[in-house]
Amino acid sequence: MAEGKHVPFLIAIVLVLLTSGCLFKPPAQVTFSVDKTSVYPGGIFHIIVTINNTGKVGITGATLLLSREDFRVLQEPEFPKVLKVGDAVQLVWVVQAPEKPGIYPLQVSLEIKDELKRTWTGFYGNFRITVTKQNLVPTKIGLEVNASKEVRGGEVVQVVLKVRNNYDYPIKILDVKLSPLSEMKVHPLFQPPLTVDPNDEAILKYNISTPYAYREGFVSVIVHYTVGTSKGTSITSFPIKVVWRPWEADKESLLRAYGKYYNVLQEKRIVDRYWENKFNSTSTFDISFLKPIAMAIAENASSEYEATLKLYQWINASYLLSENTTTLNPDKIFRKEAISPTEEQILLTALLRSLNVPARIVSLFDGEDCTLRPITEFYTADGWYIVDTRHAFIGTLDEYLSSPYFPKIYQMVSQEHYRIVAQTPKKGYLHEHEDITDDFMTDLDSRIYAILRKRVQPQLIPKLDMVLAGLNDEERLYALFLFASAPEDELNRVLGTKDVDTIQKTIKALYEFYWNVPWKEDFSAYWKILRG
Repeated sequence: MAEGKHVPFLIAIVLVLLTSGCLFKPPAQVTFSVDKTSVYPGGIFHIIVTINNTGKVGITGATLLLSREDFRVLQEPEFPKVLKVGDAVQLVWVVQAPEKPGIYPLQVSLEIKDELKRTWTGFYGNFRITVTKQNLVPTKIGLEVNASKEVRGGEVVQVVLKVRNNYDYPIKILDVKLSPLSEMKVHPLFQPPLTVDPNDEAILKYNISTPYAYREGFVSVIVHYTVGTSKGTSITSFPIKVVWRPWEADKESLLRAYGKYYNVLQEKRIVDRYWENKFNSTSTFDISFLKPIAMAIAENASSEYEATLKLYQWINASYLLSENTTTLNPDKIFRKEAISPTEEQILLTALLRSLNVPARIVSLFDGEDCTLRPITEFYTADGWYIVDTRHAFIGTLDEYLSSPYFPKIYQMVSQEHYRIVAQTPKKGYLHEHEDITDDFMTDLDSRIYAILRKRVQPQLIPKLDMVLAGLNDEERLYALFLFASAPEDELNRVLGTKDVDTIQKTIKALYEFYWNVPWKEDFSAYWKILRG
């Protein structure tokens, strides 16, 4: 009988092993290198990982883990959408060394995800990094970059790369690769190969087109060259910041930035006639009145998100809270002393539109009433963001799905047949809204899990996977809601101190008791039971 108690646990282990690919041949050949082993305190160096897909399915992601917390990853590379079988990719991580001088052993490990959603581990690299205040030996290939450090979204960055040959022999530049930030495009103005004589230099020029979006980080430059019969690689990175202020943009830029969602900016009403009839109020607003106010609040914000945060903070500091919604007119709401959560969402939506940010009210629809649980949704080049003023939440849609405030909505949609709708008033009809339920509900499991992986400490992810592997589909989603509702420090503490069997048993008990009863507004109440 004692042996039977361990069967579920053993099954969970086997499932994790199967899903992680541990019982199969690794899908790739992986090599690790660094561009330098000696750096100044707090200096930057690069970890280069080459992945050759030797497996039978595509590879969709790679995560690099460092053995030391005093080394900080400043920027991760963008992985191809799919690395096909037979293809190889070279990825560069920008890493900052510790501030304290010394000799540091550094182990790195790589996790690979494939198209079958399996995780592969067992790829390691070991280095010894010297952090010193002494003068470093100059590299044989010197790289110097001249480029603007800050530009506006949509502008082209001109990059001038100087390659200095400090060898006593000619070098041949075989290839130069620039790894820009997301949605940037590189346009080289020369084609290698190119020979550089000893103690001479070559000037290479590039144009980088930028998205209509906020970006900040590093662009890595990788130069592959030969000296005689030997091959070499030299790397450098330069910082870049792209600011995107749609309130300063012209119509053509806004059209390119927002595509079909530009039409949201043309709507002068916030909600449809059902809302207006229910509250006996128009929702039409005067952009010429609200725009200077919104611009003064947003001031030098660098993105739609930063502008939204400033508007939200200003509203919170400027108004008392009321439970009574008396008007839907943003101009009148602005002049009130106390506003309801619904009026707060209406005002915020109008202020965002005044800044040329596509924003709309999203609510629940029970087949008759579409005014239930309103939140604000605004669009960026990176997708939709959510503002839930009642719960002081601002973040991406997937982050909202991974908050303590979404499970209640999920239950109302999945069990009580509510729909999630976006207000699109145009012609004055009673109900003018778009059903966007699928935007919230599709692939929910994997979207929440992806956010959780960012919150869970790398060494605890296998344990998280083991917990989830021993649950059925509904139990797994319930578990994801529980974990996503936890403060990050508590989540890691529970995963680090409780055993898999105890966590699973508690989740199953909570699921059995609560799944078919109305859930609380804040799902963290159930997390506290699991936490103990």
